[in-house]
Amino acid sequence: MRLRRYRGRHLRPQPRKTGPVVLATAATMSMAAPAAAGTYTVRRGETLSGIASRHGTSVRVLARANHLSDPNLIVAGQRLRIPGSRSGGRRSHTVRPGQTLSEIASRYGTSVAAVARANKISNPNLIVVGQRLRIPAGGGGGGGGGAKVSGSAASPGGVRVSLERQAATHGVEPALVKAVAWQESGWRQSARSRVGAIGVMQVMPGTADYVNSALGHGNLNVRKMDDNVHLGVAYLRHMLHILGSTRRALAGYYSGPGNVKGKLAGYQKSYVRSVLALRSRFR
Repeated sequence: MRLRRYRGRHLRPQPRKTGPVVLATAATMSMAAPAAAGTYTVRRGETLSGIASRHGTSVRVLARANHLSDPNLIVAGQRLRIPGSRSGGRRSHTVRPGQTLSEIASRYGTSVAAVARANKISNPNLIVVGQRLRIPAGGGGGGGGGAKVSGSAASPGGVRVSLERQAATHGVEPALVKAVAWQESGWRQSARSRVGAIGVMQVMPGTADYVNSALGHGNLNVRKMDDNVHLGVAYLRHMLHILGSTRRALAGYYSGPGNVKGKLAGYQKSYVRSVLALRSRFR
């Protein structure tokens, strides 16, 4: 059966965006936050280089601070001292590809609201690569950096399980699925965009109808977390199938396959760069 291509409202080009449609607070982030001032607890699958990058330091500095003779040997549950973490006084941070204001706030033990206020940012969803942010000292509400992650379906842990299961079901790289979900919503089912996209994968209702009918996925409910992930991953797989490359598929997921031309538009390139930067962190 030949599949019809959905050309709904969500396929129109949208303004360039450099972060998730709706940011997660530090309390709902899946990436581990410092367990206490100046410390970090290693999670399964993490590397010292990834932890160093996340905290704006280097492998050499971390290894020296923690008396590690072999930087390649760290274990889950191990507590690392992070030199300079949560230090007092004025700090600054230069935004890198794939970063969101929520991740940056969590890294420094503060909140999205506090960072936005310190930098006079009216829209926390809009930060750009290369932007230099002033990081205020202290917490400032909006979710503590040490908040525990529960195992409920709506929690980051529950979303992670759903993302991994649906990635395996549809044969899509798990790291890519997680990166798209983080870029779109910060892994929050409660996320809603101003154009009507819903949930973890920021699925438009029209896209959900297309995946349910034309792609044969039944009657999935875009407002239910696991169904939302199922819809988004199925649509991403469809983009990979019809557009042929990861970069073009991501552009198609973001703005619709009808808007993916010979060369990607600037706003599409920005989205693709951010997702690919995030993918490397989830591997």
